Amino acid sequence: MNVTLKLEDDLCKDARHKAVDAGMSLAGWITELLKRELSKPNLPLGTESLLDMLGSEDERDFEFPRSDDSSRKVDFS
Repeated sequence: MNVTLKLEDDLCKDARHKAVDAGMSLAGWITELLKRELSKPNLPLGTESLLDMLGSEDERDFEFPRSDDSSRKVDFS
């Protein structure tokens, strides 16, 4: 089935680069992205599981919160 999408120029350009990096056409890359998204369980919009956040490809920095900033020493003797 053919579908026409209207995308912002910058978004389309970034998507094309991602597709090329993956060795795929833009249509193939979008198809794989949709398949991956549609196979996920239905979570409320805007929520992500911890696994999603850790496996995210959007290159954001995620740090686990610590109870304090002191280094932890472990004695293995």
